[in-house]
Amino acid sequence: IDINEVTTTKATTVADKSCHEWHPSTTDPQTCTNDDKYPAGWKNGCPNYNGKLFFESGDECCDTYYPNDPCTTIDINNPSAGLTTAAATPKPSPKPSPKPTQKPSPGPTPNPTMKPTPNPTKKPVPGQTPKPTKKPTMKPTPIPTKKPTPNPTKKPSPGPTPKPQSQPTKPPTKQPTPRPSSPPTPKPVTQDVKWYPRGSGGSKECVQGSDYSPTFPSQGWTYETETACCKAWSLLCGVKDVKWYPTASNGKQKCVEGNDYPWSFVASGWLYATEQKCCNGMNLDCSPPPKKWYPTVVAGEKACVFGEDVPASLALQFDSKGECCAAYPLACPSTTTTTTATIPAVETPRDCEPSPEGRECYWWPDMVDWVITCVYNSDWNSYAADYLYSDYDSCYCEYFDC
Repeated sequence: IDINEVTTTKATTVADKSCHEWHPSTTDPQTCTNDDKYPAGWKNGCPNYNGKLFFESGDECCDTYYPNDPCTTIDINNPSAGLTTAAATPKPSPKPSPKPTQKPSPGPTPNPTMKPTPNPTKKPVPGQTPKPTKKPTMKPTPIPTKKPTPNPTKKPSPGPTPKPQSQPTKPPTKQPTPRPSSPPTPKPVTQDVKWYPRGSGGSKECVQGSDYSPTFPSQGWTYETETACCKAWSLLCGVKDVKWYPTASNGKQKCVEGNDYPWSFVASGWLYATEQKCCNGMNLDCSPPPKKWYPTVVAGEKACVFGEDVPASLALQFDSKGECCAAYPLACPSTTTTTTATIPAVETPRDCEPSPEGRECYWWPDMVDWVITCVYNSDWNSYAADYLYSDYDSCYCEYFDC
């Protein structure tokens, strides 16, 4: 948080109403670019939006909107020069590293000899021959053993310890655990619920809570009311109007209606009176899905209807009412009297097993080669959950004349 923002400056008349080139991207997250894909309301707000929405460089834009996150700059004049800026460098240690304990080792010998020193002989050369005795003996002294017998120790080993008088009173102490116990959890610091500023740049707003930095009270950045916080930081506060504004859902941008938008949208010009104006301003495709014929229940009666609330299954979508009625005859009742048909005699199979998901076996209408057929298995899906029968006759009569 920049404490310089607390100071309220008076607006000055600027002759140049042009916008700087760089701005946060409206299509790519955590990206700054110099393209022209932004709402027209941005450009109309210049030069007041310079330094808030428009910047002289991509780095200035990234530092303002994404000060603690990676940010990509895309230059449309040089698309291959995308630059990712990492998060801020952590604070360096207060003391430099200590001096080395000794001088570095000297470098290698510049010109070694051509041949290495030969290995030493296996047996060392014996020392000087002792002076012989006056008269040699008839037989030479035999070769000594390889290793002479060692001298005896000065003091003999002590005798065995006396027999103990009794057994130990307690078992031996267990070995300590390999790792010491973790330090105790420090007592949490409780803070009063206050109004305080949160965010940076154009997304800064006043919020209420106790999740603020412990340094805020000493700097005077906590307030009793929202109005006091907004006045100190020159922010818009109060009740938000219900407007259409852009948002993201499942990675796709769309326009929604409500007042759950940040205050920065007011200054950014991202609020609209209608959905179509929001779609046009944000360059979004808000066209409704194509209408289709599909079977449904209306006022307790089955019917084929035409509309946008089309089921997800392609087997329930038709281009004409005739196709829908042919697939679902009971959804299109006629005024003519029909003859009673003979129900085929079909027995319920006994070898059906429940599905891995736990669905039981039932008779239900399935689409086989674009013809409705009553089948008995556990492969029915959620669309058929309301059309399950315990016998073939009930399933057949539901979709055919009986």
